[in-house]
Amino acid sequence: MAQFSSLSVTTSLFLKSILCFGLLVQLAIAQVGLPGTGNVGPAQPFDSALGQPPVAANLGGITGRDFDQLVQLMQNTISSDSWEANGGGNGTAVPYPSGVYVDAKGVLHRVPKSIRATISQNFLGLAPRTKTAVDNPSPMRKVSLTRLQVALEKRIAAGQPISEEMRYLAGLAQIRYVIRDPESGEVIIAGPAAGWQRNQDGKVLSALDQQPVFFLDDFIVCLRNAFSQQGKFGCAIVPRKENLAATQKYISTARGSGKRYQQGLQKALGKQDVDVFGIDPASHAARVLVEADHHMKLVGMGIEPSIVSVPSYLQRVKLDADGNPPPMDVVRWWFTLAYDRLISNEQQTLFEFSGPGAKVLAETELLNEQGKRIHTGKAIGPTLSFAKDFTKHFASLAKAYPVYDELRNVFDLAILANLIHEFELGDRKGLAGFLSKKFPLVSYAAAREVDSVMNAHQIRHRGDGETTIHTLIGVSGGVSFDANTFVNAESLKVEKDIEFTSQLPAAINSRPAEHWWWD
Repeated sequence: MAQFSSLSVTTSLFLKSILCFGLLVQLAIAQVGLPGTGNVGPAQPFDSALGQPPVAANLGGITGRDFDQLVQLMQNTISSDSWEANGGGNGTAVPYPSGVYVDAKGVLHRVPKSIRATISQNFLGLAPRTKTAVDNPSPMRKVSLTRLQVALEKRIAAGQPISEEMRYLAGLAQIRYVIRDPESGEVIIAGPAAGWQRNQDGKVLSALDQQPVFFLDDFIVCLRNAFSQQGKFGCAIVPRKENLAATQKYISTARGSGKRYQQGLQKALGKQDVDVFGIDPASHAARVLVEADHHMKLVGMGIEPSIVSVPSYLQRVKLDADGNPPPMDVVRWWFTLAYDRLISNEQQTLFEFSGPGAKVLAETELLNEQGKRIHTGKAIGPTLSFAKDFTKHFASLAKAYPVYDELRNVFDLAILANLIHEFELGDRKGLAGFLSKKFPLVSYAAAREVDSVMNAHQIRHRGDGETTIHTLIGVSGGVSFDANTFVNAESLKVEKDIEFTSQLPAAINSRPAEHWWWD
């Protein structure tokens, strides 16, 4: 039988520290492109054999010159002699709003808070967008994906940039209905929409409800996944087995609890591997998955502030009568899909799905002396309660941190893509442009690894003149999406009278021939 370490060591200090390590990961800085810079390409296709490399595109909204001063600030402040611009050889970075950069080895690093503040001030000082018809609020905007594909093909063939209207799906803030027109073969999505602006962190938010708008790239990535991977994708940030073993050994032999001890522990923890599967790891959707996952872990660790109704894990830890914290070795949290219902009309020309989109699950893992993680299939105590509260208050957390709504948007678009595939709403011929990967997608420098970070929380307990140091290893569970658990004939409920059914003929027949969206 395997012997399991408790990951704890007793000292004579009157201090009880619970140390967590997680991931210091934010948005990957694009080394070949950046939304809104007009500096995209050439992005590398996920599978170059399936299509030609996309052409350059102007995404609008922010110009490259808006970042010149910030780039110089970063290069003069962070390891200044390592940047190519300063004669070094460790990579070129184009800043992404949320404030991290990727070095030449594919390691993610966080930009110091002082510089992140400067980036936020820069975004607040940007001039607002020029208003157009797409900015008019609409309770039910219709977007023909089929006509959008044709419009994209025409612009690319003419050497014209992709417009912001196209990139942000005419400002759709929610997908209420998915429509199949049997006569024309068109696939249409409908929902509330309005204009958009970037917030102080560079997030593209709807003027309707200040939630992130949908992104065309995410839909294309999800559609390709639906047809090639049957709707399964996700990410994981995985601790290395040898590092976990080194951590076990360090905890069992090292003494102390101060700064030197924590530095030694962090060195033993080392780096973790970033793994994105099912979708292009350099895509915008992949970036959202990684950012949402890492941020949720930092909230759980108490490194990023949470909301009152969702205390961090460390705030939840209570000692028992003997001064012991909950008996657990490894904490695992991960996102997965959460939808309430999937319905259609009798003709299956109108579909509706609803729900929060994402939820957090948890598991308590064991760890043996060789650093092998043993799955238990269940969670207890603070590990479980944090996951439940995060799920319950997902909407409130998303208001504070829009990246969670970005994750929900990716999930919504993945449901849309798998509806199209599962119920044959659009054939391959009609979706050839999206599936061939000839459209230019924003490409980011994909991170391959990241340094571990720790957080310490003191719980004082005096008993027998001793204090025990319990070290909790927070393993990043990642994001797991499997459309087959929701988008299938068994889950579909047929209803005769869906609210939007009476408007369906008008929604299809009233569209101008030359327009791909209308109100």
